[in-house]
Amino acid sequence: MISPMPATPENTATQPVLSPEEGLKQELALLERVVQGQQSSGVFLWRCEPCLVVPRSLCRRPGFDQASVAMQAQGWPVVVRDTGGDLTPQAPGLINIAIAFRQRRTPGAIRDSYLRLCQPLIESLASLGIEAYCASVEGAFCNGDYNLVVEGRKLAGTAQRWRKVASHTGAAADEFAVLAHAVILCDESLGALWAAGNNFYQACDMPDRIDPALHVSLAELLPGSTENLIQHSLQRFSACLQS
Repeated sequence: MISPMPATPENTATQPVLSPEEGLKQELALLERVVQGQQSSGVFLWRCEPCLVVPRSLCRRPGFDQASVAMQAQGWPVVVRDTGGDLTPQAPGLINIAIAFRQRRTPGAIRDSYLRLCQPLIESLASLGIEAYCASVEGAFCNGDYNLVVEGRKLAGTAQRWRKVASHTGAAADEFAVLAHAVILCDESLGALWAAGNNFYQACDMPDRIDPALHVSLAELLPGSTENLIQHSLQRFSACLQS
């Protein structure tokens, strides 16, 4: 069972919108508690101020500094993360989900770790009549093999980070702490996200990488259910991941 963490079904409706720095800091703090044996697992849900979160590799682009200044002026500050992947726009209408747990480093462990996050979300969406599955969507933002996809369009992106469990916990040599993360397109103007992302690429003298037609939000999949959709979704996803 996943141990309850700050985002429980009772308090998700009042979760504040965090700065990207604070949200990422709290995710890593959750991971560190599992690394140090302070808890075996946990869940953290949060929402983010508008920004563009980019991997450190993009900092090496010749136009990165100028692009960052330009996007800041447009209301999209650029935040660098230490993990890989690609640019991920963030906004309050998206839901960030992080779970942390112990995982043995065995064949198939990466897939198993993704499914530990994705399968409860897939089942929760199915209860709403949404048939989601894991797949790559070439041309979607920060594409990967374990996107949550509905009818060929990306609903959520996923990523994970592994750290060795501290030796003082008595963990086995092949036991790691895993932070698995998803960002779900819930109730946001998606066009503004993709325009901001592609504007950043252009400012870095890179081709557009995000095709707006390859994405879908919960608001689009659940027409007529947009009132309090974010709050209800926070509660639903928190509950399914802690069951």
